[in-house]
Amino acid sequence: MFHLTRFGRTELCFFPAAIAFSAGVLGIAGAAAPACAFTFTLTPVTNTTPNFAGTILITGTVSMGAGETFIGPNTMSSVFLPFKPAFTAGFNGPGQTWDAGFLAWNGLGTYTGAIYNHQINAGNLGYSGGMPLGLYNFNPLGPSGQQPAIILWYLDPNGVDRSATATYAINVVPAPGALATIALGGLVALRRRRR
Repeated sequence: MFHLTRFGRTELCFFPAAIAFSAGVLGIAGAAAPACAFTFTLTPVTNTTPNFAGTILITGTVSMGAGETFIGPNTMSSVFLPFKPAFTAGFNGPGQTWDAGFLAWNGLGTYTGAIYNHQINAGNLGYSGGMPLGLYNFNPLGPSGQQPAIILWYLDPNGVDRSATATYAINVVPAPGALATIALGGLVALRRRRR
């Protein structure tokens, strides 16, 4: 058994060639375990503004292989919420939840869209009239090098529990109006210097 990490995704799988080799060395007869077809990816970084009033959608794709059964996130899953690296602010207040569209997915074929939702509110760590600017790419308990992550579970064709992990981050950037105000202030200051 090994963890396969590729493009921000980790899968717990059996590697058929290694199992076949081990079985041959040990003199064990039997079929090798199937390779994993389940894939799970998330958008690596989602941008938002300090006072965004809507839902911050963490989007991604989940694909099921033939004979695999998806285990819904309300049954078995893990979410490691995003914080700033100094642990001074984070998206950990009320409103952090699974997306209703993802929960309604029947677990067949491929789902692409919002998977998890974050909210900016006073219950978040570090909130002070808005979220502090910066990259929220840290979770001290995160499974993939202390990064925010989501772990989803499924059953392989043999009925064995398997998991896949995808990492993500939220980047809080200045609102476009704030940038325009800063630029306008710079132009006024430049004009005053020339006089």
